[in-house]
Amino acid sequence: MRYFFYLIILFSYSISAQEHPIGVKVGGNISSLAGDGTENISSMPNFHAGFFMEIDAAKDLKIQPELLFTVYGFRQSEDGPPKVRLNYVVLPVIAKYFVSETFSFDAGPQVGLLVTAKNGTGSLADVKSAFYDRDFGVNVGASLAISEKVSASARYYFGLTDVTSASTKNFNRAFQIAFQFKIN
Repeated sequence: MRYFFYLIILFSYSISAQEHPIGVKVGGNISSLAGDGTENISSMPNFHAGFFMEIDAAKDLKIQPELLFTVYGFRQSEDGPPKVRLNYVVLPVIAKYFVSETFSFDAGPQVGLLVTAKNGTGSLADVKSAFYDRDFGVNVGASLAISEKVSASARYYFGLTDVTSASTKNFNRAFQIAFQFKIN
């Protein structure tokens, strides 16, 4: 966890250097859990928002680190609370390979830290003890530059680490659509 905060500080320092385009990212998620015992679980819409930076790595390759607040979650159709919201601070590092000036294929790892976990019962009971504090996975998708300052992206997130402290193995999954706005 300490290394995660070092990455945040490093990311913040890099932003202040103003050597690379930075911006704001906002979008929606359709998320769920995959794995053991997820037959009665369905997807749930949520959101994500945060900051990004673009770093030129090669002629057709850019690296895009991001610092986002994202909400994953799921709905249960039977036993248990009707929905569960998992609030994460995530750090994706995306490699963007441009096949044209405006279109790129994107892929890269993501590490996440669970901030809160709530269910939809009563006064949104805290269920964080039922989930691990960390998540690690891979994003794959594509981006399209709409203008010099605005772009859109679509990604699928594959969680690779078990996120539940239950005896079953469950993994976050999310389809994400976002808009990115460069501010410098």
